[in-house]
Amino acid sequence: MERKIALLTGASKGIGFATAQALAKRGYDLIINSRNTSDSVTKLQNLGINVEGVDGSLGDSATISALVTKVKEKNHIDAILLNHGGPPIKPFMDVSDSEWEAYAKIMLHGPLSLLRGLTPMMQKQNSGKVVAITSFTVKSPYQGIILSNSLRAALVNALKTAALELGSDGILINTVAPGYIATQRILDFNQRYADSENISKEEVDQRTINEIPLKKFGMPEDVASLAAYLLSEENQYITGQNIHVDGGLIIAN
Repeated sequence: MERKIALLTGASKGIGFATAQALAKRGYDLIINSRNTSDSVTKLQNLGINVEGVDGSLGDSATISALVTKVKEKNHIDAILLNHGGPPIKPFMDVSDSEWEAYAKIMLHGPLSLLRGLTPMMQKQNSGKVVAITSFTVKSPYQGIILSNSLRAALVNALKTAALELGSDGILINTVAPGYIATQRILDFNQRYADSENISKEEVDQRTINEIPLKKFGMPEDVASLAAYLLSEENQYITGQNIHVDGGLIIAN
């Protein structure tokens, strides 16, 4: 039988790495991308599957080309996770034109360019699953993170459009919107708020938890389990959706 193959970007830590682990446990061979994949490749290989790493940023066209070439060497692709690190935590007036351009390349142009490069292969197969990791703030923006709010929302709507256009080719495309997940990004985010208000990070953490109906931070595995399902053969009828994994946060707000 032909081995199942998944490509994951932003897969060296956090939600991306947890999703790679979940797919490995489902028997997928992996192609992973981040700025440095060596440690992650070693850890994932210990799960008994084939893993290859492609280092580089999604904002670099050479990285996109390398990823497309690597997938074409396999002659098919079953699943694609589009993920990347978060942009700087800055309010609207502090973001320069050059920062808008740089992070648009990483968060919008890069993922869409990669998907366009691999879509003909999926069309030929008449199959393929795609998931992008976004954020709950695409539906309920927060102040101080204008780059994330804007560029993730643009990606969500671009992928919803692609889901409409490519559904007849057997390609299912969804986005997953995490809430407050215990990753370095959230730790940094809360530390920034603590510093700006001259209070402890623990106070900000507790204030954050109080907003969540489940009264706790989520874990990367909470998001990864859903992403892995949407990318798997089990998903046969979910496409064009932006699904929140946020402990009820958006309902509460």
